[in-house]
Amino acid sequence: MGGAMGHNDHMEDDGFNDFLQEVLNGESLEKATEGITKLVIDKGVNSLSEKQRYVFKRDVLDVYTIDGCTRCESPVPWSEMYAATDNGGLCNYCWHMSEKIKHE
Repeated sequence: MGGAMGHNDHMEDDGFNDFLQEVLNGESLEKATEGITKLVIDKGVNSLSEKQRYVFKRDVLDVYTIDGCTRCESPVPWSEMYAATDNGGLCNYCWHMSEKIKHE
């Protein structure tokens, strides 16, 4: 990967594609959104048309991403993002701590 980084290029790294694959594996996306998500995995966000980008943001990013952990407010890495949308918005550490407390 050479050249200057664009605004959305950070999404292509840091487990973003693995996160998208988890969303796909959840089989809750509509067919059109599924196709757009597969395109992002293959070619990146910058390959999308304006309309596809809107659908991707609305149906994937707005639904499956959170700004930060609801407990410690730390940023949630892409590798933990899908799980966080399922566990009340907790990063792995806070989720683990809350589970530990429940079972003591």
